[in-house]
Amino acid sequence: MKYPFIIICCCFLFSCSDSFINHELKSEKLGECTDYSQSIKMISNINGERYEFNSCLDDGFDGKNYTLLRNGDSIIVNFPKSTSQKKSLYKLILDVDAKPGYHHIILDGREITIVPKEK
Repeated sequence: MKYPFIIICCCFLFSCSDSFINHELKSEKLGECTDYSQSIKMISNINGERYEFNSCLDDGFDGKNYTLLRNGDSIIVNFPKSTSQKKSLYKLILDVDAKPGYHHIILDGREITIVPKEK
């Protein structure tokens, strides 16, 4: 009887992890892919960071078929790209809230180093 109790307690303790990544992407189709700004605007607030940027994606991009994953202290965001479809320019707004914090984010191949603000 003692061993099942110990196993249940250990499982409970190891399952209590407070790390997470919450993210939400909003996309707006702007038109054809021509010369566009490669800049990324970052806004930090109490709920994480917001990244605003433009990207040339498949014409049928629906804002759902992208991947976001953590790799060490980095977050990597990839958008699907195919060579056969027509491309369109999209304005993307990505909200990311993660714990533990991250120091780098790679947005579709563009790396940003996150520098914490001094208190």
